[in-house]
Amino acid sequence: MKNTLLLLTLLLSSFLFSQNVFWYDVLLEVDHKDAATVAGLVDNYYSNHEKTADVTVRFSSIPLKGSSENATHIISITSESSKSLAGFRNSLSGSDWDLYISKMSNYVKNSRASAGKGLYSVGADNSNPIGQAWVFSVDGSNLNSFVDAFSKLMNSINFDGSVGAGQIIHGSENGENTYIYATYSDLNTAFNFGPKNDSEAKAFSEFSKSTKGSELSKTFTRVLIKEY
Repeated sequence: MKNTLLLLTLLLSSFLFSQNVFWYDVLLEVDHKDAATVAGLVDNYYSNHEKTADVTVRFSSIPLKGSSENATHIISITSESSKSLAGFRNSLSGSDWDLYISKMSNYVKNSRASAGKGLYSVGADNSNPIGQAWVFSVDGSNLNSFVDAFSKLMNSINFDGSVGAGQIIHGSENGENTYIYATYSDLNTAFNFGPKNDSEAKAFSEFSKSTKGSELSKTFTRVLIKEY
């Protein structure tokens, strides 16, 4: 009985930490005066476009970012099924889509898209309203080591919210190919991210040492406007 319970615990833990997500992001650059209009266009289209239950669309602003990041908003489409995500992306076509794109082009100054997949995650609540991304350039041969070091870090600290590491497969630039993404329940929690005691400080230090040679390219923070 004891061995059975142990096996069940291991299986549940494996499920919790291996639930990975496939994602497709569209980043938009919009003038402040046009933000409300763009939000209305996005809401009207995605509120009425059919999707399967395992696909989630989130529209967010990007208020915190470095000077090199011009995007002001992001449309994130995610699913635990690559097939479902691809199917939804392929469904963005037809007369309604053409009309939506035509209207958006009047207000969007620039746009770009990227896609990838999660490789390790903790927690399942990705609906937290605030999300922060750290984007890295990691040598391809060191990607597994980076994710392994990250998993050790997360096993050593207490983090409220969901957090994960993954790979940027399509649409990257300047060697950016890896990310860490975390969500927070509110701005106060986001402000207080970081080691909370000596033990956690040591864990962060070990992570930095283990990933030496990986270059942090940028960070940005999104704030959820609406989820579909």
